[in-house]
Amino acid sequence: NQPEETIRSLSSEILGCDVANQVTKSKMIIGFSVVVVFLSVVIIVGIVLYRRKEDLKVYLYARYGWRFKEEEEDMDKPYDAFLSYSQHDLDFVVNGLLPGLENREPPFRVCLHHRDFIPGIPIADNILNAVEESRRTIVVISRNFLESDWCQLEFQAAHLQMLQDRATRLILILLEDIPVDDAPPDIKHYLKTNTYLKWGDERFWERLVYVMPRPRPAEQLVHNME
Repeated sequence: NQPEETIRSLSSEILGCDVANQVTKSKMIIGFSVVVVFLSVVIIVGIVLYRRKEDLKVYLYARYGWRFKEEEEDMDKPYDAFLSYSQHDLDFVVNGLLPGLENREPPFRVCLHHRDFIPGIPIADNILNAVEESRRTIVVISRNFLESDWCQLEFQAAHLQMLQDRATRLILILLEDIPVDDAPPDIKHYLKTNTYLKWGDERFWERLVYVMPRPRPAEQLVHNME
């Protein structure tokens, strides 16, 4: 009987060890699976956020006024933006774009050809002055714009100013669907290598306001040249 009891005892111990090992293995597998799932979720969320980081930045600024990088550059410049556009698109600028910039609180101070250029000064000089005195240059790209030599000069002046200042101060708005290859070489290169806005996009205004400098309080605004 004793040998049988010994065998039973050993069998029970072996069985107990097997059960314990199985439980331990099961816990390890479950723990490992949880870690893998957690890391997978983190990686997926990270990839999504990275791909949509610009949308996230725009949302946070529009919703809470948060910016990851706040710039206080060129506070002494009289204009927040110089609007570069074809005269054939004046109706869109005056009735579509300008109200959204100036009818805000606080408003953006915008420089326009017909309103703010100084009479008697050569057009080229007015263009250069407008670019230098503005914290941003907003370029409205249309077929009319691409066909105008003066408009292209405005783009070139703004692009050169941006390169000299080493700051992103050029904002392109695509007014209509235009094949990029139809644009002049310098504009085509910029469109292919930089983010631009499209008029009519669902979150157009939120995106535009985000890439603009933070508007100054009314008491800090420098009025147009008198």
